[in-house]
Amino acid sequence: MNASNIISILSLLLSILAIIFSIFIYINDQKRNNQDQLFQEKLNSYKELMGIAKNTYSKLFDVVDYVQYFNGDPKEWEKRYQKFSGVYYGLAFEFKYCLSKNSFILQEQIFLKLKALELSLINFVTSSSHQDSEISFEAYEDIGLQIEEIEELIKIDLNINNLNHGLKQRIN
Repeated sequence: MNASNIISILSLLLSILAIIFSIFIYINDQKRNNQDQLFQEKLNSYKELMGIAKNTYSKLFDVVDYVQYFNGDPKEWEKRYQKFSGVYYGLAFEFKYCLSKNSFILQEQIFLKLKALELSLINFVTSSSHQDSEISFEAYEDIGLQIEEIEELIKIDLNINNLNHGLKQRIN
């Protein structure tokens, strides 16, 4: 073998290595892009779901007020309940729709907690028809605790604490 053959073989090997390295980088970039897109979709889904959940939760306190401060007979309560309950069922079903729209992207444990929250929202409005202020207030508090628990699970799923720490280091 002469020098030109050796140089040709070396350049061929370097070209093959460069192609392999380029393919490896391309695959890693695709994987990272997919992960970034999935993260963004999950973040948007969680923001939408938690926004609706918190809005519904704050408005459900009106139901607690209705139950606690109503003075009248059961027939009057039934009429009043029929008037206001539709709005609150609407809020609960808005959450249900949003959950069904985003369910495919959610982590299973969080999805199950959100599904339980959905049922709690609907059951809260339904149970208020019994006009029991103690049950209504306890159910309201339970919904608040469920929302807090779900928020913590979301922070873990999205690794928010590490992202915040990394951002803080980058800024400083």
